[in-house]
Amino acid sequence: MMHFYRNLAFFLLAGCVSAASSALADEEGKTSIWRVTGKDGGGTVFLAGSIHMLTEEDHPLPRLFEQAYRASDELILEIASGDDPNVEAKTLSRGMYGKEGRISNDLSPEAYKRLRKFLSGTGLPADAMDGFRPWLAAMTLSVTEMMKLGARPELGVDNYFEAKAIRDRKPVRGLETVDFQVGIFAGVEKEIQEKMLLSTLSEMATLDEDFPRMVEAWRSGDVDAVGRIILESMKTVPELRRNVLDRRNQRWVKQISEIIKEGKTFMVVVGTGHMAGKKGLLKLFERRGFRVERWHGEKPEKKKGRFIPVGLEPSATAWFRH
Repeated sequence: MMHFYRNLAFFLLAGCVSAASSALADEEGKTSIWRVTGKDGGGTVFLAGSIHMLTEEDHPLPRLFEQAYRASDELILEIASGDDPNVEAKTLSRGMYGKEGRISNDLSPEAYKRLRKFLSGTGLPADAMDGFRPWLAAMTLSVTEMMKLGARPELGVDNYFEAKAIRDRKPVRGLETVDFQVGIFAGVEKEIQEKMLLSTLSEMATLDEDFPRMVEAWRSGDVDAVGRIILESMKTVPELRRNVLDRRNQRWVKQISEIIKEGKTFMVVVGTGHMAGKKGLLKLFERRGFRVERWHGEKPEKKKGRFIPVGLEPSATAWFRH
């Protein structure tokens, strides 16, 4: 349950792709990882795009993720679960009505009717979401439907590496708190929450098609394709795009810029959708004077048996067509 509510997966799709797609991405040495360094030295950040839910078939992860992890002194996530053991209680306390009312109070009659029809169509009681506020109902339905396709939060990139770091006793820190992330959704007006729920219900019809598209784009490092899928899901709720993507990106760039000054090597894992576009992390770092390069990994130097970096490709404007 902690992983379920920790992942704000409403806008971040996940799914399964064939082993052939995985092998091709590995052969090309190209996936959703960039190396960020300052012009005047300092530390290094491996900026790794995450899919928050994956399937068993999506593992093992691309080898470059494992290389970046091994090369890093510390892991940084959107949220470090160890920072707050009460994540589930906090989420439910702000996402459930309790004795305060029911979801029909915050939805138009048409939206409530559509929700009940969807629930009945999936074999659930029509009133199964009555105790949920619209934002949590949207998130819960989205994650539940993805889990029906085999996706699991614990198999997502961030959860996978957090568990690995805990086993390896590698330091882990978070960019945000549970309270902050829950507040993004809990604090919006009920009209926006209704739009969010209706958008989720619409997306359920093509979820089994969108899953493979998203994961394949993530594996191959096609950040533009990831961005298009996510922005399409947000087109009816631009207010949430500003809060979920744009404003968080601005805060993260400032935080990570300070972290780089510590002079160590960090693996920063955040949703891949945060990389895309003019307001994405890659462009924001470039505008602040950082060097941003697609990372193609390392290979052993035969004579000395150590690792040397190869094939760093600057993030060119071809990656940003909007």
